[in-house]
Amino acid sequence: MHRSLLVNLAFTRSIHSTISRQVPSNVIPISKIRNIGIIAHIDAGKTTTTERMLYYSGVTSRIGNVDQGDTVTDYLPQERERGITIQSAAITIPWNKHRINLIDTPGHADFTFEVIRSLKVLDGAVTILDSVAGVEAQTEKVWKQSANIPKIIFVNKMDREGARFGKTCKEIISKLGTRILLINVPYFKEIEGSRERQFEGVLDVIDQKLLKWGPNDSIAVEELNDDQYEIVSKCRESLIETLGEIDETVIDSFFESEDYMKVPSDILKKSIKKSTLEQFATPVLCGASFKNIGVQPLLDAVTSYLPSPLESQPDIANTELKLTSEGHIIANNDKLTAALAFKVITDPIRGLMVFVRVYSGKLVSNSNIYVNGQQIKIGKLLIMNADKPQEVSELKAGNIGVIVNDNLKTGDTVLAHIQKKKLKREEVNIVVNPIGIPPPVFSISIEPKTTGDRRGVEEGLSLMLKEDPSLKYVNDEETGQLILSGMGELHLEIAVDRLKTLKAKFEVGRVMVSYKETIVDKQLVEKSLEDDGISIKLSMEPIPESKKDLPRNKQYFDLGDNNMMNINHEPHWWEEKKLMTYTSLINGIISGLIGSIQRGPVIQLPLNSTLISIETISIPDDFNNVSKLIQLIRIALIDLLKNEQSFNVMEPMMKVIIDVPPEDIGSVIQDLTAQRNGIISSIDDDSGELGVEMVKFREISESQYLPSEPNVESGISINKNGSEFKGNQTINAIVPLKEMIGYLPSLRKITKGRGNFNMEFKGMEAVTRDRLDDIVKELQVF
Repeated sequence: MHRSLLVNLAFTRSIHSTISRQVPSNVIPISKIRNIGIIAHIDAGKTTTTERMLYYSGVTSRIGNVDQGDTVTDYLPQERERGITIQSAAITIPWNKHRINLIDTPGHADFTFEVIRSLKVLDGAVTILDSVAGVEAQTEKVWKQSANIPKIIFVNKMDREGARFGKTCKEIISKLGTRILLINVPYFKEIEGSRERQFEGVLDVIDQKLLKWGPNDSIAVEELNDDQYEIVSKCRESLIETLGEIDETVIDSFFESEDYMKVPSDILKKSIKKSTLEQFATPVLCGASFKNIGVQPLLDAVTSYLPSPLESQPDIANTELKLTSEGHIIANNDKLTAALAFKVITDPIRGLMVFVRVYSGKLVSNSNIYVNGQQIKIGKLLIMNADKPQEVSELKAGNIGVIVNDNLKTGDTVLAHIQKKKLKREEVNIVVNPIGIPPPVFSISIEPKTTGDRRGVEEGLSLMLKEDPSLKYVNDEETGQLILSGMGELHLEIAVDRLKTLKAKFEVGRVMVSYKETIVDKQLVEKSLEDDGISIKLSMEPIPESKKDLPRNKQYFDLGDNNMMNINHEPHWWEEKKLMTYTSLINGIISGLIGSIQRGPVIQLPLNSTLISIETISIPDDFNNVSKLIQLIRIALIDLLKNEQSFNVMEPMMKVIIDVPPEDIGSVIQDLTAQRNGIISSIDDDSGELGVEMVKFREISESQYLPSEPNVESGISINKNGSEFKGNQTINAIVPLKEMIGYLPSLRKITKGRGNFNMEFKGMEAVTRDRLDDIVKELQVF
């Protein structure tokens, strides 16, 4: 008998809001917490989906729209003006007696550091795909970046012309290298008198229902008709066979009836979660967020299949971990609190607001914490719903919140003792999820309009660097310019806009590539200060391409810009003199070296990829003057850097991934190789060579059952006009960064707007003589 139940979503939202009020966030069990991120290619619908999550969970009373610039998570003026996510936003969503801490991350490659630091504190992620575009270049990149956390996939924009659920699923398997678990599949309503069909809902594979979204925020839950029953049965067969490879419970349940439709939903859900947590396979759902279709099942999947903090393993160095029902215990001390500061923003009223993820114990407002061995007093603690704060008295393990304090920065490990005791020496050295900052590769000059404006500009830049460590600026004493460096053209453009909002008055120079200098062969120098009785012998040589090739019996210190230092003396050599700590000595040496390697001999650029070794240091027994040692190091390096022939210039090289239609591939390759000095690494298409692992997933994709789609024949989607939506080919190339400036308009012109690209930093490489002459001319103009 056919039954239909109409559910009013306003009532559903009321239920979830009531649950949120009844269960305060600070008493929700850690097993009911989900720390997740939303990751995807730009314009896949991340922010639109997040806005619907907020609305249907009762957090907001209206749905924000990206095009109208009134979204909750994209609250920066630059985000609302451009319609893109620039800064990751943290929001809290109540759903089904769970608390979802969700971070909406940028999709644009220039803001990849926002994704990197967000992933450090996440236990799981939702990957959103555009069902028309399929798996795009940035999707592959963020999928690799999030390789250590379980994920679910939401195939969005199923209402769009050219939407291809089946083809997208095949690309998920073959390009992302994962098996898939179909949680629901699309339902299309036939349009009378037309060959077309309209996306209206989903077939729920687990609970065997049809969910249809209608007007006035309503869902109709219907029994399956015969055709729908057949589709769901085949989906269940595929699902159970995949789960059976990792979970015998599902197979045992199937053999009880030998009917795929009679395997209980609760057994399937437990098995899906097990498969997801072990990253054996990935649950896949579909919908159309803009049309408000499919978001509630996605929220259900987040709470059902993604891990709680108890089911994830944090990366905590220098200590041991033990898991209890209340969270992780660190260093066998159940009174120890450990958290990671992963993001800093500036609030005009509160000052610096530091986002933290608590891994053990709890943070208490108005208490003392330890950061880098220093004790710091903190004030209020907050939970953020985008830019709207909620004050709390404490943050327990598993939660994400905010510390209001001016003394923290991104990447700091926050430690505390619940009973306000001092930390032991071994506890102070604990490091939680260290965050690596990628090197900035683009630069612009910032010139204050007047001498009086300089202070305001420098204060603004310093504030921005606290918020975004992937920005960097240096004061060029020779030219008087401030050089601001970032991850890309858009990154710098947004930074300039942000600086203007801080009331700084300045002019901007053109975008430049961040070149460096490096040493070609090993050089030695020995210098002394006779009056002080100290001498030093140091060497400089190219650093090995892999840090693993460095001698293992030495201690190395990071000087930045891929420069390293080691000292041949053991710590006890200095401490035996009973003058100052070994740390003071090392800090003095590092200070002298960093200040001396900012200008190479070729064209006065900072050094990169060098290894500086302190071969010998000779000092009198009564020596206790680190400043003299710094002076001597600088004298030695000035002498070493006089040999210009031993140095060369390096330029940043990029890994470039370009998606182009097959008919344009020759023109794009010609442009890359002839005009941009690029080297083609490979061209990937359906007939291209694949690694052994990816061959396996290509075979899995071919055997995966997927429902037939409207207007699709032989794997090719047809639009209303009868033209084909053909899959793009992917060009992988290595190209100098300089040649990629302004590349997108050129690519769009070659491919008639259909091409797209993604690039990431590969490393610094020495330039040829011809390239050096061009770079010198370029910098002279700059």
